[in-house]
Amino acid sequence: MQTTLLVEDASFFEKAIVKKLHEVGRNQIMVARNYAEAESCLSLPIGEPDLALVDLTLPDAPDGEIVDLCDKWNIPTIVFTSRFDPKTRKKMLQKGVIDYVLKDSPGSLNYVADLIRRLAKNPTIGILVLDDATVERRAISRIVSKHLYKVYEAASTDEALACLKENSDIKLVLADYFLPGKDGFAFLKAVRRRHSPEQVGIIGMSAVTNADNRVRFLKYGAADFVDKNGSPEELLLRISQNLAYIYRIEELNNLAMRDSLTGLYNRRFLFDELSREIKSWKTVPECRNWLALFDLDSFKSVNDSRGHDFGDAVLKNFAQSLTQFAREEDYAVRLGGDEFCVVIHDQSEEEVHARLAALRDEVETVPVQHRGENISFKTSIGVAPLHQGGLPEALKAADDRLYSAKRTGRGLLVVSDQ
Repeated sequence: MQTTLLVEDASFFEKAIVKKLHEVGRNQIMVARNYAEAESCLSLPIGEPDLALVDLTLPDAPDGEIVDLCDKWNIPTIVFTSRFDPKTRKKMLQKGVIDYVLKDSPGSLNYVADLIRRLAKNPTIGILVLDDATVERRAISRIVSKHLYKVYEAASTDEALACLKENSDIKLVLADYFLPGKDGFAFLKAVRRRHSPEQVGIIGMSAVTNADNRVRFLKYGAADFVDKNGSPEELLLRISQNLAYIYRIEELNNLAMRDSLTGLYNRRFLFDELSREIKSWKTVPECRNWLALFDLDSFKSVNDSRGHDFGDAVLKNFAQSLTQFAREEDYAVRLGGDEFCVVIHDQSEEEVHARLAALRDEVETVPVQHRGENISFKTSIGVAPLHQGGLPEALKAADDRLYSAKRTGRGLLVVSDQ
């Protein structure tokens, strides 16, 4: 469980911060009102905190000594203080605190909460630093690491492209545009041939002021530009803002590819995204990719007689069954109405048929419960092999077999033409 050490001597701020920490999911909180209590908290046998949020001016430690204590215990630390002192701020940032935030407005606490949310996610986000100068590359990497990102380094364009190819978690690249051999512009062009700005963001960097090169870099597909000699805080803020844009676009795309009722992928995803992936699947003499088409028997009559809310409950219940059925490499899709499909990747025909038969039996034997009513359903299933790029053909064949299943007696699994 995530544990937060909160060091705050003002009762008002303590209550407000604790409430906000609970809102962002930080439920295990050690509260200390001075340096001595913080030392005692760190000696407790309940596990070390993974984050500290501290005030600088404490009754028994008025000069920021609490930061040194957190550093001694190797705890990532955010300073949240009313003390506006440029020298102290610079000193604390040089000591490696994550951020120095002033209690100067109601928005400050919201900023801290948003920062903590991001810090929880940041270890899964890869950031690539491309710079041929070792000292500068390491310095930038240290700044980026303060916000707990997973940092990769590259000293050349070729090395950076190989790193991008091998690490799909890289969402942002910090790239110097002045490199020996293939420069940053060549790197930009190569990345944009493989990745859209919504997939991988690029922030240009330079220690030399050159407006023309900055404009050129932005035109080639960079999302932003920073001065290497600028403030570390500005760099981290620009990283955060660019990642927020990428994830917002990703969220919108995900919403567009999901069925709003069941949460499964929708028809658009099947034909726009998955069809392209299917074309990349390796072909072998024995088919190992399949498309299973499902239809809920007698759904329309139940939907009409019991109401659409009952019908929605049936659809969501069946979608949950498909979600549990699908492995990580499979895709469950709602095509529309009571028609669903699952694309099954890399499994033998015998295994697929056995899994589908077990799913059919489970659906039939476990009734749907809604508002005190129970009703059992059957599903008819048509299965077809899915050859490379042959999604329309597989859908047609599976649909024919599904129709045969319903015509023959419903609740059947048809795997070949009758």
